Amino acid sequence: MYCSACGQQIDQNQPVCPRCGRQTAAVPVAAPASSYFYVRVHRHIQTLSILWIIYAIYISFTWLVAVPFLTGFFGSWAHHWHGGYGFYGFAPFNHLPWLAPFITIALMGRAILSAVTGIGLLRRAPWARTLALVTAFLTLIKPISGTALAIYTLWVLLPAASGQEYDQIAVV
Repeated sequence: MYCSACGQQIDQNQPVCPRCGRQTAAVPVAAPASSYFYVRVHRHIQTLSILWIIYAIYISFTWLVAVPFLTGFFGSWAHHWHGGYGFYGFAPFNHLPWLAPFITIALMGRAILSAVTGIGLLRRAPWARTLALVTAFLTLIKPISGTALAIYTLWVLLPAASGQEYDQIAVV
């Protein structure tokens, strides 16, 4: 490296030129490779939290639309077909009266878990990262939308550097 004023050769670490006393320009330090992970959580946490809330609404809405259809299809509609024969004997809600409430409770539980995850991440709660990881692992088997959201959540929050960054942005 050379001094820009007098042309004297100087060492990179010297703050001033030994010949003319002029300050040398500061050398920019390259960012460490882990800085990518350091800003990843901060950049994606808002999107991730909103997606979890939308996913909770999606779960609730699809089941609320499906229940009347399934009840009508397998219940009273099928009874009128063929004078009470046909699909009526195979209706799941007739032989298993506990099935619809069980599915409803399971899906609403999953919707509540997803909504709490989204709200916790939105508020930067200290426990929300752990809950999001657990919810993501539980949602991995839900085809397409659930799997995609779970993989996105794991990509953002699972690495150790992401945990350190989330701890820094968490509101205590």
